Amino acid sequence: MRWARVAGMLLVASAAAGGEPPKPRVHVVQPGETLWQIARSTVGDPTLWPALYLANRDQIKDPTRVYPGQRLAIPEIDPAQREALRQEASRLTAR
Repeated sequence: MRWARVAGMLLVASAAAGGEPPKPRVHVVQPGETLWQIARSTVGDPTLWPALYLANRDQIKDPTRVYPGQRLAIPEIDPAQREALRQEASRLTAR
């Protein structure tokens, strides 16, 4: 499954960074927000929304639905991961 491959890339990148892990950023979902909008405002690129989904799979069961009040972790995204995440977003939205 492609999600597993992309998730693995996120884990490898965070482990490879070494040193002290960065303090996680958190975004509290506001009414009407989507992962696309949250990715645009937090990581600067709406097509990177799969990274937010993968980082929060424990509380997001359906990536098309987030709920007000949810506290989502905003992951650090390695530049090398960005294209794979964009391709995954494109593949998923083309359905």
